[in-house]
Amino acid sequence: MELGVALTTADYDRLVRFYTSGLGLEPAQLWHNEQGRALNLDLGAAVERLLAHGASPVQPPVVTPWGDRNVRLQDLDGMQVTLFQPGT
Repeated sequence: MELGVALTTADYDRLVRFYTSGLGLEPAQLWHNEQGRALNLDLGAAVERLLAHGASPVQPPVVTPWGDRNVRLQDLDGMQVTLFQPGT
């Protein structure tokens, strides 16, 4: 599974807790400098965990024409996030 999210938020720590607790994962990489903070997460299928931590469903799971499985959720700041599993 891959997830790429780049967003700006007024409450970085709140969203870090949402993604790390919601997904049950520790950050794989962290960046903290004078320009800001960022993290990368390695994740597996996590839809149910994110919903339990406050995510809202936007689109039910679908299979794309190229064979990936996608589901779209909305995080605590209203950012839409697409989780996908590449097709085999």
